[in-house]
Amino acid sequence: IVRKTGLEIANGSYVEAAIPKKDDQYDMEMLSEMLMRLKAQYPDKEDATVLLEPEIAYDYLIQIMDAVRGAEVREDGSEEVQKMILFPDISIGDAP
Repeated sequence: IVRKTGLEIANGSYVEAAIPKKDDQYDMEMLSEMLMRLKAQYPDKEDATVLLEPEIAYDYLIQIMDAVRGAEVREDGSEEVQKMILFPDISIGDAP
């Protein structure tokens, strides 16, 4: 859920994690880390829903959808970056 104050990761019943804005910006790095942990817990899950509060800038929607869809992972001790697919099937809607 994209709120004016930050991001929330919810499972449909309750909020599992809240990521407050840092320096008035959404913490995309923390979002990616949390989404990778969720993917590790639910490796077969491919869908996610991004819900936005009113008046959230379109650019933020795109950045968050990119983070939900996949992450760049660097191997330890390597310069090589690989793309990790997280939740490629994204739906969008209005936040409650």
